[in-house]
Amino acid sequence: MGPAARKGIYTLSGLTGRKFILSKIAVATAAVMLLGGSIAVADSGDKAPAWDYSPASRPAAGSEVLTRANDHRPESGNNLKAATGAKDANGVWQVNRTTPTLSNTVSDGDGDTANLTFEVYTTDASGNPKAQVKLTDPDTGKPAAYGVVVSSFVTSGGTAKVTLYYGDLKANTTYAFRTSAYDGSLYETDWSAWAKFKTRGRAVDIKLPEPNKSAPAVDLDKYQVPQVGTRNRPEVTRAAKGAGKGSETCTDHGQKITCIEVGKPSDLSATEKQDVASKLRAGSGDLVPWCDDTSVSGGKDYLKRDSACLKWATPIVFKYSFKAPDGNIYNPADAHFASAIEIKLDPVSRKFTQRFALVPMDPFIVEHGTIGMPGPVTMTPTFKCSPECTTAAPVWEGSNTWQPKGDIHAAYATFNHEWTGGTATKITSLQLDWTIAGTVSDGAGEIENDPQWLGNSTPDFDIRCDVVASATSPGCVFSAYKPTWVMNFAKTPAAVAHAWLIQSKLPNHPGSKAAGKPIKYLPASVRDSDLNRKVICPDGWAKTYGNPDTTPIDTSDTASCDEFAYAASYNSGGMPASLDGMNEVDTGNDCVQTYAFRIATGDWRLYDDIRSAAPTWKEVCGRSAMSNYQNTQSMQPFSGTFSSASKYRLLDKDEYWVAFPEFAHCDASKVTVACTVPKP
Repeated sequence: MGPAARKGIYTLSGLTGRKFILSKIAVATAAVMLLGGSIAVADSGDKAPAWDYSPASRPAAGSEVLTRANDHRPESGNNLKAATGAKDANGVWQVNRTTPTLSNTVSDGDGDTANLTFEVYTTDASGNPKAQVKLTDPDTGKPAAYGVVVSSFVTSGGTAKVTLYYGDLKANTTYAFRTSAYDGSLYETDWSAWAKFKTRGRAVDIKLPEPNKSAPAVDLDKYQVPQVGTRNRPEVTRAAKGAGKGSETCTDHGQKITCIEVGKPSDLSATEKQDVASKLRAGSGDLVPWCDDTSVSGGKDYLKRDSACLKWATPIVFKYSFKAPDGNIYNPADAHFASAIEIKLDPVSRKFTQRFALVPMDPFIVEHGTIGMPGPVTMTPTFKCSPECTTAAPVWEGSNTWQPKGDIHAAYATFNHEWTGGTATKITSLQLDWTIAGTVSDGAGEIENDPQWLGNSTPDFDIRCDVVASATSPGCVFSAYKPTWVMNFAKTPAAVAHAWLIQSKLPNHPGSKAAGKPIKYLPASVRDSDLNRKVICPDGWAKTYGNPDTTPIDTSDTASCDEFAYAASYNSGGMPASLDGMNEVDTGNDCVQTYAFRIATGDWRLYDDIRSAAPTWKEVCGRSAMSNYQNTQSMQPFSGTFSSASKYRLLDKDEYWVAFPEFAHCDASKVTVACTVPKP
């Protein structure tokens, strides 16, 4: 459109504010205007006009009032943009939210300030404008006059901008927009060219059920799986033997020699391994029931927070040899045993118990010739604990002596211990140490063998006893065991979904056992977790800044801010690095942003917040607007049924896992994380 077409015969006076809303005063007869401020008649706005209507016929920015001649009409530029985003190969702006900022330049021949009216249309399959989108006034939250949004005034040659209101646009949808200029007196006689933009799609769409306030508590014991541990064990090396830590100890009695050898599981054939496992299962489990499970195989050592099952020390072989007159040493027979150690702790007691099982293998007495074992074999274990620990004499169930023919009974020794610390030292790490000695009777007397070391508990089977978790209830646990926390999905599905998403998708995987990234517990005695929480979730954030579609579960509920990793952890984004925080951020704005929305009863969604850019999935934390009930109740049982002194006795920096059994079928590796939980 040329300058002549944009130049008016008269000037206008009157309203120069940002926006002007006319009641239904028509301005259709604008061809003839009277000097002195006559007002043109406008379209009432009751129905959408053809898309090529004159901007002045729907004067959203203000009315035209002619006052003087030779005024210039303002003009829209040709620099239409949609932000934040970039143009694709087809010239369509790809914006990363559903609240884009639309802009264009504007100029005025008289140097007047001017604004722009922005109009948005849907598009058809060919990308052409189809139907006007009735926009919302961003300042009032109410429908905008004529369904358009007007910018603030800017200087001639400047860029006018508007940011569209949340809810006006849909995700993953292409739109077209255009502008018309107004300088407070005159409208541009035509619209600018069209520009197109496409909103981003959702990055998260997790379908969830209705929260069940009456859902039963989670049985946490069900998820505490035995963990394979390591400890110091006898080694087949010269150095180990010289240090008394070898796998064999022999005692020379002149003409007679006895040895005790601790074998490795790899020394056994497949048949022997199966036999050992069967015998130990049959003879174990009285003290530690899960030690009898078929999943707890022989040849490995396992632990839980309050118990352990050690099955590595198999076989134990007692060897009898003698020196012949010709100087050669002959080994007429060996006795073969399978063994296991069970340990039971009490998180609210100083006392704990060990039970040693010694079971003859098949065959028990292995003869090398015709002489055989000369007499009964007696095996004597010695169990110690230190420091600040007492050990009572063992109580035997079954004799610890075996006859050389046909005697294959099992024997069990129970050792009771007690931690005596807690006064000068508030926390003690107790080391357990095990040895076994043996004798054989050959008719002339007892032939003794010096004790063979069976190993000690360091590092994973050392026992931590303390009066820190509770000053009035001392207790002991295997601190190397990482317990597993499971949230109540039936009661708080949105909070569980949020935690699963952040753990599964982010590179730091907080609490993931598969990734080896445990949560580190932060007790209140070290730092008030509310200090961490306020970094991610400042007071009132959900109400003021959270997604407005966030849905309470009922009228008694409100919107709330949930964070993951938990505030009471070193993994929290609010925990300062100077205090050993692992994922410090400046604000919760640096986290992945989601919200929980109820589409209909029984149909909830966890969505990413499309008011902002999609997650990069390089973030280290998550922030979600959701029902206060779901947020607060999701962690309500933690202190009583998990971290407490009476349960897993968590202390500062103790590590634990977070599991999400209901989400096992979901795939977080997809570009859009979409899943229905529970699995249909």
